[in-house]
Amino acid sequence: MKVLVADDLFTSRVQIGLVLKHMGYTYDEAVNGDAAIKMLEQNDYVFILMDIEMPVRNGLETTLFIRKKLSDPQKRNTPVIAITAHDPVDYAVNLDSYGFNGFISKPVTPDKLKETLKEIGF
Repeated sequence: MKVLVADDLFTSRVQIGLVLKHMGYTYDEAVNGDAAIKMLEQNDYVFILMDIEMPVRNGLETTLFIRKKLSDPQKRNTPVIAITAHDPVDYAVNLDSYGFNGFISKPVTPDKLKETLKEIGF
């Protein structure tokens, strides 16, 4: 089961990767939204962990693109979980309108990820 981790910070990708490996997932990394879109077009993922603030195309714009414009209609439905170090209250109200399935505040831990996956019916 492969996951896509989209985050511009190397340390965040490493930390999230350790959590995913601990939970039995393999993963690919993207450093910005455009890279995440290209990777999703070329690969299948069980879900995506998407940082909200990234250069080039942020996580909000990227998720909206995935939901509305991705060429493969089946991949448009890949679950996307927002991740950010910012206060969840700042984003939680609007995340649904961008097409996110869930939200995790950093740091991502096995417990937070398990709970969020359970909440989205995974």
